[in-house]
Amino acid sequence: MRRDVLVVAEHRADSVEPITFQMLAKGREIADGLEGQLAVLVMGHEPDSGLDRVADALRQTGADKILVADDPVLVQAGAEAQAHVIAEVAGRMNPRLLLIGYSLAGMELAPAAASKLGALALTNCVNVELRERSLVVTRPLFDGTLHARMLLEGNDLANDLVVVALQKGITAQKGVTSSSRASGDAAPVEPVQVDLRCVLFRSRLLEVVEEPTTGIDISKAEIIVAVGRGIGERERIPIIQELADALGGVLACSRPLVDLGWLPRDRQVGASGKSVAPKIYIACGISGASQHLSGMSDSKRIIAINQDPHAPIFQVAHYGVVGDLNAIVPALTLEAQKAGP
Repeated sequence: MRRDVLVVAEHRADSVEPITFQMLAKGREIADGLEGQLAVLVMGHEPDSGLDRVADALRQTGADKILVADDPVLVQAGAEAQAHVIAEVAGRMNPRLLLIGYSLAGMELAPAAASKLGALALTNCVNVELRERSLVVTRPLFDGTLHARMLLEGNDLANDLVVVALQKGITAQKGVTSSSRASGDAAPVEPVQVDLRCVLFRSRLLEVVEEPTTGIDISKAEIIVAVGRGIGERERIPIIQELADALGGVLACSRPLVDLGWLPRDRQVGASGKSVAPKIYIACGISGASQHLSGMSDSKRIIAINQDPHAPIFQVAHYGVVGDLNAIVPALTLEAQKAGP
């Protein structure tokens, strides 16, 4: 019976992305339940990808082993090359569960890897857990207003490999630590050889073009005022900016405003943007799709302003205001300005 769990590490340069640590915590939980091992796969090329530093950062995160695929082809590799490596490693390891982050890269990588492995792929998941040795995944429906729990059962699914792409913000169950390893014990690093020279790839990554940024890191802000498509028009964004300025905070947004070109991507909060955990998060005209909630649900105090009393954002908000933000926000700004710094 398949018992092991394989996590695909996501990293940029020599920095491990937060989603990797979240998947390792979840992977450890499931591997322990199956009485199996947890392995993490790191792909790239040293020194271009900082593989040594990435592997070292993962050694005490609960994994039983760190598998490192080092190849020049993997420098800025596209999903085809990475999926080939994942399929080779998974074929040798024979895991029960393969975890990939539901990021911009993972959205393409998860189905590509599943196709090569002939495995079931479940993407855009907010949780995966073990129930009586069967896997249960949770996926958002109808723009995050509902969540469906899917039990993978039956003779085939009980033993076959499942590929799950998880959103940022997932956590292990309460009472489960991120590592069952004895304190101070580090996972061994094992190189894996995958021959990519004879593989014909239909696409390749030519270059990475960085988008213009505002120079503000919203992930470090203590007060965030975020705006969604409920603002109605681009010309109304300054109203939200004024409130952020009056509170000494920064302006952020949900994905639709980035897609419309109204705000730059470095202001986006959510699964395909940044994860934030400010002291105060004010959501203006944001319905609260699961992709957005996964990036801000750790905020200490969440205040939501929305005309729809049934908006999902109210399910996580500590305080909610039902009404027109174009009238409410200027009033809040005036009071904040009167209060002063």
